[in-house]
This record gives sequence, structure tokens and C-alpha cells, in this order.
Amino acid sequence: MSQIKNILVVGGGTSGWLTANYLARHMGDGREGGVHVTLIESSDIPTIGVGEATIPPIKTIVSVLGFDEAEFMRETSATFKLAIKFDNWLHGADKVGDVAHSYYHTFGKFQQVNGDLMAPYWVLDRERSGKSYVDYAMVEGGICDGGRGPKRITDPQYTGPMEYAYHFDAGRLAELLKKKGKERGITQVIATVEDVELAENGDIAVVKTKEAGDFTADLYIDCTGFHARLIEKAMGTEFTSMNDVLFCNSAVACQIPYETEKDPIPPYTTATAHTEGWTWDIPLNNRRGVGYVYSNKYADKDKAEALLREYLGPRGDDLNVWHIDIRTGKRRQQWKGNCVSVGLSAGFIEPLESTGIFLVDMALRWLAEFVSTTDKFEVAARDFNSRMNEMYADIIDFIKLHYAITKRTDTDFWIDNANPDTWTDTLRDKLESWQRRVPGLYEFSGFPQVFGLTNHLQVLYGMDYLPDLTGQEAKFAHVDAARAISRKFEGGTQGGLAILPVQRDLIDQIYTTGFIPPKR
Repeated sequence: MSQIKNILVVGGGTSGWLTANYLARHMGDGREGGVHVTLIESSDIPTIGVGEATIPPIKTIVSVLGFDEAEFMRETSATFKLAIKFDNWLHGADKVGDVAHSYYHTFGKFQQVNGDLMAPYWVLDRERSGKSYVDYAMVEGGICDGGRGPKRITDPQYTGPMEYAYHFDAGRLAELLKKKGKERGITQVIATVEDVELAENGDIAVVKTKEAGDFTADLYIDCTGFHARLIEKAMGTEFTSMNDVLFCNSAVACQIPYETEKDPIPPYTTATAHTEGWTWDIPLNNRRGVGYVYSNKYADKDKAEALLREYLGPRGDDLNVWHIDIRTGKRRQQWKGNCVSVGLSAGFIEPLESTGIFLVDMALRWLAEFVSTTDKFEVAARDFNSRMNEMYADIIDFIKLHYAITKRTDTDFWIDNANPDTWTDTLRDKLESWQRRVPGLYEFSGFPQVFGLTNHLQVLYGMDYLPDLTGQEAKFAHVDAARAISRKFEGGTQGGLAILPVQRDLIDQIYTTGFIPPKR
């Protein structure tokens, strides 16, 4: 058996440096018998930090790489994220800036009453209670409304009373990862790949650069983004577009400073639906990252940019913006031979539910677990590709769900999204079944479960996609107990508001002092 000794990562940025650091950390870079990681990146490809939102698994990879949480937050302009607030996805507003309908998708868990889900009790009781599903069965919505952070300054790193993720500047994260990587012993090469030579069996034999000569390795990682220099340009693996399901294929983005240093920092991403797409609004420490994701089938660049500036208001008139082409889809073979694609080179799903870095994270976890010796790549690649394809399929269904169940009819974009002909077969079957019943726990038993039962319940019921439980009332015998639990959630929300600091105050203190261990 031939042990892996050298790994070559081609491409920098967040994906490249995250890959290099993770593989070095898990495969023994710098230790006897371990691997050595080299990263090649071009000097002429800038990283634009328009704002990145994440989901809770990000905490694991950040902590595993050895970052102090306060240091990580300061270095990346990070803030805490407890949820996504969806505005105008169910009904359209009269004009940009108005809100006709909103709901939260939080990181909270589903709740039960005497072994039953709380969800059907809310469906049966919602008119009497007057509460949203999140307010009936969770505490997170009230915490978000109160603008609170998820933890206190004395809570241990990476934990707190509330589940959370981060908003941060992806460009600054890339720089922090580069710094950590160099300290770890990763070799950085500034060069441009000119050519890739293949061996007779189709594997990569040599990566040729303009400035630094030739490079060989036992394993090659393609982090070259949509360019896909190794996995597609050299090895010929096909990319499968999903634009017939997820229409958004363009974006225009900008950075907008806060008006004052004390402007509130919401503990959530705001995703606002518009005529041909939606805006992300990500609150960082010193500014917001805002972008409009849209379909160029329904709107051109000028119209999209005008809508973004209208959303920003007068302060957005003179801001620089970046236009971005999006390639939505994935490649079935993300690992072929001795080459693995990670990040945008493997695939991309629009950023509606903040899955970009998560997909990198899972690819690296599985890669580090599956790869062992160079003579077992075929078996490892087959397992890796199968798992990644399943995960992409689940995420695509969940993202399309947000569009499929809209009641908007103001533009062809929304009408076409609600047309079942644009849904996947699996999503169509799910939605048909969920017209008559509440989703069940055992429908979401895969690992890792990116979007499980709690996520589906919040989106379905936030969008008023309710099952008809007429005639099934006898199945739910714990109405009084469910109401009592719901009242406890009201108390839990009030208790959380009493102990949790306002997000702006918490962020300012973390940046000034770091976390402070409680006195003993």
C-alpha cells in the first residue's frame, strides 16, 4: 500500500485555505508519517467580502482548527446568527421596502408533547392561539425580535443558551485561514496554472505553473471555483445544471456601512423576496453585506442593480456594486481518480439557506475520513460521490420548497416557481403527502441531516402550507398539555430576553475584552 505523502490544493480563498488547513490538521502535516500540504493560488484573483452567513456546524470546524472564538470573530468582523427572517415570500409587497408577510427559520429544535410533535397541535389550535408556529412551539422567534445575542460574555467558547452560527466577511476569513495555514507549515505558492498533464489512466500527473514550475502530488484538490481548472477543464467531469429547478443564476452585491457605530445588529439574516429573486442582508460588525440574487431570464443587470439600490435607500445611490454570475448545480463525479473538487468547483446552490461553507465542511470531513492509501481511491471516491450527491439533492429540494409554496402571482418568476412542472419528483411527492399530514421524524433520518424535521416545519408553516387534519382530531389527545407547553415557551422567551444581552452590546464587548470566564 502506498501512503499519501503530498497533497496539492489548487486555488485559495475561503475554500482553498479551509481545505488546506483541515487536511493538514487531520492528516498529520508536520508530524512523522504525516502528509505535506501545498497550496497554489494566483495573485490576481481578489476575494470580495460581501458577507457570508452560515449554519451551526461552522462552529465545529472553526474550533477544530484551533481558533479562539473571540479572535475568530474580531478577525472576520463576525456577528452571531440565530435565524433567517424571510420577508415577502408568501405575499408580495406593494413596493420595495414594505413587508407584507414575514416568518423566521431558526436554529431551534422541534418540540414534543407526551411523545407527539407539537406541530399538529399548533395546526389545530392556531386560530385560537393567534401565534405563528415558531412562537407557539419555540422560544427563538421572540429572542430574535428582541435583538438578543445567543450567549453571555461569560459563556464558554462555541456554546451558549441558544444554538447559533455566524455572519462574517469571507475575504477576511480567507486571510485568517492563510495566516493559520502558514503557521501550521502549509507551503503557499503564488503562481498561475498554465497546464495540467494527465497520466495514461486519466489521473493527474503534473500541474504546470507559469511562475513556479511543475508540481506533483498523491492527491489533488480543485478549489478553483466555477473555473474548475482541474476537475472539469483537465479531467472532463460534467457539470449538471439545476437552473430548470432553481432559477436564480445572477447576483449583484455591495457593502454598506452602518449609519452610526451603535446601529442595531440583528441576530439573523434577512432574506427579502422581490419581483425576480431575493435580497440577502447580512449584518456584520461594522457594515452590512447586501446582495440581490435573481434570474436573468426574468430581469437584466440594470433592472437588478436598480432594485438593489432601491432596497438600500438613498445611502445606496453611490455605492460600488459587483455583478456575479452564478452556476447553480453540481457535478456527479466530484471525486475522480486522484482529484477531488471542493467548493464552487464541485457545485453551487444559491445562498438562500447558507449552505456554501457547510458543503465544503462536509466534503472535507468525508474526504479526511475516506482517503487512506493511493491504491484505494476508487472505492473511497465511489462512497464520497454517493454521499455528496444525496446531500446536494436534499438541499436542492429544501431550497426549492421556499419558492414552490409561494402564493405570489405578481410576476412570471413566482408563477413559474409555483408550477409543479419545475419541481423535482421527490419534492412533488413530499408536498402532495404533506397536504394530508404533518411531516414525521423518521422521514429525516439521514446523516448528516442538513435540513431535518424542524427546518421543514418552520418553512412549511411559516409559508402557510398547512395539512388538512379534518377528521384526524382524535389522534391528538394532548391539546391541554400542548397549550401548557406553549405557555412555558412564552415564559422561556421572557427569561431569555432577561438574561441575554442585546447583540450590539455583546459584539462590542467581545471585540474589546474577549470572553470572560465566570468568577468561581
